[in-house]
Amino acid sequence: MDVQGAPVAKPYVQKAGVTFPVAVDTADVLGQAFGLKAIPVSIFVDEVGIVRLRGGGPSVELLSQIEELLQEPVTRIRGTAPQLATAVATPELERKVAADADDWRSRVALARAYAEAGRSDKAIAHLETAAKLQPDGSSVFFVWGLVLLQHGEKDAALNKLKQARDLDPDNWRIRKQIWAIEHPDKFYTGNSPDYDWQSEQLKTEKK
Repeated sequence: MDVQGAPVAKPYVQKAGVTFPVAVDTADVLGQAFGLKAIPVSIFVDEVGIVRLRGGGPSVELLSQIEELLQEPVTRIRGTAPQLATAVATPELERKVAADADDWRSRVALARAYAEAGRSDKAIAHLETAAKLQPDGSSVFFVWGLVLLQHGEKDAALNKLKQARDLDPDNWRIRKQIWAIEHPDKFYTGNSPDYDWQSEQLKTEKK
């Protein structure tokens, strides 16, 4: 069963009837960029790329804050310099890694780029090196797990994701990724997601 990716997300998008573009971040680019440890999360980025608001899932309070930002004069927004970092192209990442072989963050970013291009073997090779350089880096093993999952290696992916969880036990996203693979019925059925089950599962694991 395919428990990850666009095919799984599509029915929920259609059910919600959303009219805006929906992206599936299989390489965890946004998760790494924003340091996300829990989902859902709401991030409001203005038209010049500045992060203006960050909160949890949808709520009346969050909607009110967004509406307040939308009332700002356009001239004020455009007069502020962009701050949000843009994605780095694969050739540039390759140059960064070649220039500094110990730059594990660039290696992880390059691994994500290779994985998106279908070059899983090269992605995993860079993740292996990144893990040696940063053995306590949960993000290395998290991305490694995602790459293996994308490559269809479910058991190996779970092993890496659990390594990431053990290094960062308070990271809710990592736990949910593991649960979604091990218990798809709690995430991908008509009654999911089952938040009561997630709460009990978390208590059990933390014991």
